[in-house]
Amino acid sequence: MAIYVLGKRLRPIRLLLCVLAVFVPLYVVRKTYNISKSLDFKVDEEGFVQFSKHEEQSGGQLRGVGVSDESGDISPEFLHLLDQKTSGCPNYVDYSQVRHPPFSKGKHSYPYMRPAPKCRTFTSKAVETIIEDLKSKVEDEDLGRLIENCLPNTLDTTILWHRPSSKSNSPSDPQSFVVTGDIHAEWLRDAARQLSVYQPFVKYDDKLRDLIKGAINTQAFYINQSPYCNAFHPPPGSGVKRGDSAKDKVLPPVNWRYVFECKYELDSLASFLTLSNEYYANSGHDTSFINDAWLSAYKRVLVVLQRESSPTFDGETGAVLPFRYIFLRDTTIASETLPLGGSGNPAKFGVGMVRSAFRPSDDACNLQFFVPANAHILTELRNARAAYLNKDTIKDPNMDVVLEITDEFINAISKGINEYGIVNHPKWGKVYAYEVDGYGSAIHMDDANVPSLLSLPDLGFIPRTDEVYQNTRKMILSFEGNPFYLKGSAFEGIGGPHVGIFNAWPLSSLLRIRTSDDDNEILQNLKLVMETTGGLGLMHETVQVNSKGGFTYTRPWYAWCNSEFGKTILDIAKRKPHLIFKEKFKHSSYDIDTVLSRIN
Repeated sequence: MAIYVLGKRLRPIRLLLCVLAVFVPLYVVRKTYNISKSLDFKVDEEGFVQFSKHEEQSGGQLRGVGVSDESGDISPEFLHLLDQKTSGCPNYVDYSQVRHPPFSKGKHSYPYMRPAPKCRTFTSKAVETIIEDLKSKVEDEDLGRLIENCLPNTLDTTILWHRPSSKSNSPSDPQSFVVTGDIHAEWLRDAARQLSVYQPFVKYDDKLRDLIKGAINTQAFYINQSPYCNAFHPPPGSGVKRGDSAKDKVLPPVNWRYVFECKYELDSLASFLTLSNEYYANSGHDTSFINDAWLSAYKRVLVVLQRESSPTFDGETGAVLPFRYIFLRDTTIASETLPLGGSGNPAKFGVGMVRSAFRPSDDACNLQFFVPANAHILTELRNARAAYLNKDTIKDPNMDVVLEITDEFINAISKGINEYGIVNHPKWGKVYAYEVDGYGSAIHMDDANVPSLLSLPDLGFIPRTDEVYQNTRKMILSFEGNPFYLKGSAFEGIGGPHVGIFNAWPLSSLLRIRTSDDDNEILQNLKLVMETTGGLGLMHETVQVNSKGGFTYTRPWYAWCNSEFGKTILDIAKRKPHLIFKEKFKHSSYDIDTVLSRIN
């Protein structure tokens, strides 16, 4: 059978294809327009595991809530309606790249980027109280929306599993699995930094306290499994889907059932202690996290420190010593693997510092005495020793040895940083080097990832006013002194080799604020990060420095930087309230305890 159209003979199937070719694109265009108007989009609930009610959400579509005024604040009625209209929880990677109403009333018109309440992976009454209180006090409504989006982002989206202590009598509980965001794994460092902003809240929120204790327990479990590794799969029994991971050649051998990636980063071990120390300091000196698993993990930390204090060559004979750690990856990117058969470049004997194979950016160290990580671990060892690391608090038959080794490391690392980590620069004077090898070689640069040279006061290692730090700060915040200080027409800040020489990290701007006493510097960097969210009202991993508005960025769902933004606002509110608060509130230092004491 044939059909004639305009005198031409067409078979029915060809006619059908012609009709579809015309109408399908029209349908798609119209549908796309309707989607943008109504906020309809498809859901991939496997990419965003929901445990706020300890059960996965059913599939479906998340439809935007119709609001008569798309510009304004978030009311309880709006949130209730949002929950009703949300039949399935979206993949937050997709959700974070779409502007959602209502929009803030300032010039940036930031969207509302929090998931529907029932899709949030954890909720803290204390955190919600602080968000509302800060919003009522800040002068800029756009800033209020950024606080609302960023401060709770880790709780809203990354707590993929939490087993509270009330669910069992097991000494290993609670447990908490905290992903970095768009990557389905937990980095020890990232998780500790993501949760750090919430530590001051724990004495006012028992559930939040339980969550962070769970994070300590889970990290202790990971370190007991593979103390050299930096990132891990969901714990066994969590029910969380594992992501794919590389199978690199690593020594000591690792169990890839638990390990997502095994780059030895000294700061990962320090971050486990940061998580523990901050919890202790903010919980009213609660030591219940110090169980058998924690103590075992701490001993493993000391073992790694001992092994990685070993030089490449014997100090007396010059013979090559056994390699304690080897990492080899099949890659074309030099910073993703280690030279010299996976052992890394030589490190001298008698230096006192501890080697690190990789930086907090997950890039390989060029010289393995990585100064910021040594400063980080030294600070945490000192803090733990001064707080709870003693025989009165911890009853263990080997505690004398544990304390002796701890004290030896405190003394050795401190001496090593002072003797080898501080060098004379021809332009900047005495400065902290980024990396050294003990032979006289030093790398002068900084990377945005924490620990960094910029972050040394924020870590608690030295005061902001320290002369050597101030020299270092001037150097690393100059493109003349730091090859990874990047400046463009729209953004500037410290970057790093991980993403490249066109992108700076908002993280560096936030640490610059927290390490400054200069009002103009603080305001300028706050302005920079507010102007470069890509219109999405969230912090991103990096921003292309010539991208006006920050529309060219990496990683839309980067919880670490969102937490750092919240931490930075709390810092400004406490130290410099006049910079962000309304006239009525700008003359009083913001105090979390005063605000939260009202809810108990």
